[in-house]
Amino acid sequence: MPDNVTQPGPGEGDANSRLEDAEARLRALQTTVADLQARLEAFERILQLRDAAVAALPAEAPLPPAALPTRYDVTADQLLAAQDGFYQLEWGPEGAFRWTGPGADVHFEAWIDRSAPLVATLQLFHFGAPPNAQEMTLLVDGTTYALSRQDNGKVLTSEPIAPAEADGPTRVTLRVPHVHSPSSRGAKDRRVLGVAFQRLTIDRA
Repeated sequence: MPDNVTQPGPGEGDANSRLEDAEARLRALQTTVADLQARLEAFERILQLRDAAVAALPAEAPLPPAALPTRYDVTADQLLAAQDGFYQLEWGPEGAFRWTGPGADVHFEAWIDRSAPLVATLQLFHFGAPPNAQEMTLLVDGTTYALSRQDNGKVLTSEPIAPAEADGPTRVTLRVPHVHSPSSRGAKDRRVLGVAFQRLTIDRA
């Protein structure tokens, strides 16, 4: 071997190799970063174009409010809450019913168009106390409406309910002036009951 050729010292070759590997990895990372930067800029341009296109679209007119129905109908076999004045669902020879109670007031939330006079029709399975047949009323918007019995049956109709502006529910309260407890006649049922409710319909007069 010629005398003027310098041999790498101990570990020098490994250091050079590691340096070359590091430089290669750095170049690869620089290439990856440049590629990601280009993609990011492309995405930003796409978003800018999208925003410009959306801004150029004509503004949409607001949707008109949904019209309220002209008829409200609720029956005993629907979900009626205890806090509104109802007991659990029961069945009799004329179908489903719920006793009202223990208070005198029974509440309904009626989503209905109030732009014209309305009439309420109440169908019962039992009056509870006989005077209820002549003395029950409906309360709507602070106004009391009498209920009239039809042909001595168990269907009652209200006086015409006055129109009103309403874009939400109308609270209707059935007032049962006489409540009773079957236990006072020796029965095991200790509930305080009003009337046995079956259906309430509110429709155009």
